[in-house]
Amino acid sequence: MKKKLMTAAVLSLFGLALSGPAHAAGFIFGEETKGVTLASNESDLNIRIRLQPRFDYGDLIKSKDGTSYDTESDLYMRRVRIEMGGSLLAKTIKYNLTLSADKWEQTGHTGSVGVLYSYVTWEADDAVNLTVGKSKLPYSRVSLTSSSKQLLIERPVSTEAAKKVFGKTDGYYQPKLAVNGKLFEGIAAYELAVADGWVNGDAVQSSPSRTVFKSNPLYVARVELSPPGWVEKSRSDAHLGKGRHLALGANYANQGGIEYSVASTDYAEGRTLLGVDLSGHYNGFTGQFEYNAWKVDSDDPAVADTKPKGWYAQAGYFIDGLNIEPVARYEVYDQDSNSGNKKEKDTTVGLNWYGKGHSFKAGLNWVHTKYEDSASGKLANDDKKDVYQLQAQMYF
Repeated sequence: MKKKLMTAAVLSLFGLALSGPAHAAGFIFGEETKGVTLASNESDLNIRIRLQPRFDYGDLIKSKDGTSYDTESDLYMRRVRIEMGGSLLAKTIKYNLTLSADKWEQTGHTGSVGVLYSYVTWEADDAVNLTVGKSKLPYSRVSLTSSSKQLLIERPVSTEAAKKVFGKTDGYYQPKLAVNGKLFEGIAAYELAVADGWVNGDAVQSSPSRTVFKSNPLYVARVELSPPGWVEKSRSDAHLGKGRHLALGANYANQGGIEYSVASTDYAEGRTLLGVDLSGHYNGFTGQFEYNAWKVDSDDPAVADTKPKGWYAQAGYFIDGLNIEPVARYEVYDQDSNSGNKKEKDTTVGLNWYGKGHSFKAGLNWVHTKYEDSASGKLANDDKKDVYQLQAQMYF
C-alpha cells in the first residue's frame, strides 16, 4: 500500500507539471530559489534542501534462475540533500558542508546519511584558489556538473564507473588539497589536486581480493579552454535557453605504488585515467561529448590488467514558453578493451519539464541497453534491457 501511494504521488506530480499552463516568459512557478541565507558581519550561512523522488519501471531485476531480466517497479528517493555553505570570517573564505541520504529505500540499498562535501576554499585571486577538504576530484565534465543540473536523469555508465577507479565504494568524493583558478577572464581554467586515493586497509581488488598496505598519493590535473565571449558562467548540462558557451576540457589522474601482499610476496599496481570532453550551448540548444579511458596495471599474475574506456554524446533543446526540453544520449562503454565482446551500448531519450527552473522540474527517460556476449550484464537468455525512469526535483 505504501509503495502504491508513493507511486501515485509521483505520477500525479509529473502529470500536474505537464498539464500546467505555459507562460510566454518565465516559469509557471516563478524563477529559481537560492535557499535561505543568514548573515553576521563578514560571515554568512546559506541553507538549501534538495529532494528527488524517483520511480523506475522495467527490466530492473533478474529472473529466479538468473538467465533473463524480469519486469519490476521501484519507488525511492534518488537524492536527499541538505546543503550548507557561505563565507567564513571573510568574503574570500568559503565553506561547504553537504549531508546526503541518496537512494533512500531503493531496492538493494541500505538507507544511510553521510557527509558528501566538507571543505574550505580560500579565494585568494581569480587565478588562484586553495581548497582543502572532501570534494569531487577534478575529472569528467558530466561528473563535475551538479546532479541538480543534469540534462538526463542518470549520468553515463562509463563515467559512473570512472568515479570508482581511485577509491573504495565511491572514491570520487574524498579529502583533497587543490589549487584552481581562471585565467584571461575565464578563457582558460585549471585545477591541480592531490588526494589519498587507495589507502591502507582498502580492498583494491575484489576478484581476487587484495588488501592495500601501502600506496603513493593520487594526483589529478584538469584544464578547460573557451573562446573569448563563449565562457561558461556556471557549469551546467542544461542552461534553459540562456546565453552561450563552448568549452574543451582534458584531465589526467594517476596513482602508483598501490601495494598488497599475497603469501609473503609483495605486489604493486598503478592506475591512470585520461579524459577529454567538449561541451557547448547556444540559447536553447545544448550538446556534450566526453571520452574517458583508464588502465589498471598490476605485477600480480593473479590480477588481470584491464583497460576500460567509454564515450557518450548527448544533446537537448529547451523550448521557451512551453518550458520543455527533449533530450537524447548515446553511449558505448567497453568494460575492458583488453578483452573482446565486452561493450555495453546505451540509448536514452526523454523529456524534461521546468516549472521553476532547476528548483522545480520533472523528467522522463527511456533507457535501452544492449550487451555484447562477454559484457557484465549479459544474461544467458537476455542481451538487452529497457528501463523507464521518472524523476522530479524540488530544490529550495
